[in-house]
Amino acid sequence: MSPKLKTFIERGISTVILLALLGGAVAWNSPWGYAALVCVLCNLTTYEWCNMLRERAAESNRGLALVAGLIYPWLMAAGMLTDGMVLGNEADPTAVVLNFDFGAVALGSLVFFVLAAFFAELRAMDYKGRSGAQALSSMGITVLSFIYPVWLFSFALCALYDDYAIKTLLWLVLVTKMSDIWAYVSGVLLGGKFISRRFSPVVSPKKTWEGIIGSFIITSLCAWGLLGLTTFPFELSTLQFFCVLMPCIFILSVAGDLAGSLIKRGLAVKDSGSLLPGIGGIFDLIDSPAFTVSFFAAVLVIL
Repeated sequence: MSPKLKTFIERGISTVILLALLGGAVAWNSPWGYAALVCVLCNLTTYEWCNMLRERAAESNRGLALVAGLIYPWLMAAGMLTDGMVLGNEADPTAVVLNFDFGAVALGSLVFFVLAAFFAELRAMDYKGRSGAQALSSMGITVLSFIYPVWLFSFALCALYDDYAIKTLLWLVLVTKMSDIWAYVSGVLLGGKFISRRFSPVVSPKKTWEGIIGSFIITSLCAWGLLGLTTFPFELSTLQFFCVLMPCIFILSVAGDLAGSLIKRGLAVKDSGSLLPGIGGIFDLIDSPAFTVSFFAAVLVIL
């Protein structure tokens, strides 16, 4: 078996594993199971981030990032699962109804995390001898390690208690991961034969324009054929699907993948972990879905 075929099979198997987990959560029809799956993926990613930072001895507040990354998704899941719950007798007018605003809490949590990171760096400069340049770098890495992909991917919890939303999310993750697989296949078959310049010569040198173009065409057609898996909460014509929705999803998928590569190159690591053969760790698995899922959640809020 050639190395390229082996890599393709490994990536395919790893992607199937992720989709099987999400599909299993949908088939189980339990919001608790779905929430737990999203939270566990976020927690594993948090651990991988901290492990990469520790191995590279990168300046950062790993403790703060670790605590936030482990607790935040579970708090958001608990809020969604208790939304609308009545404390007391429903017939009693004094009974308390729990209302949870996901967007407001998500924004508030990010604000508090950034403030906490700033205070930690101020303390490190005053009492630990950290220079201004070190503190600034540490601040940026600490905030980034929480935002991407944990804070972004946690928007998948918005789909709780809505069967249509969960199925739409499953379709979105499937399309996102397909874009990576088809880019690899198209790149192997056609890469460099028509366009000599690489798509991303520094961040991801193996990506080719032929791979990107071929992936967009194939992924768009596959996504259209799989629309039966979901029901969009807004009207969408064929023209809007191919000219607006799919370009947005595809661009975000590629950008998310490149963002993950940028981080790994910045930390001088090949993979975030070794849990998934052919892909690496959980970070490598949800880097692009973090972009598409959070974007889709934002669009739904705006609409």
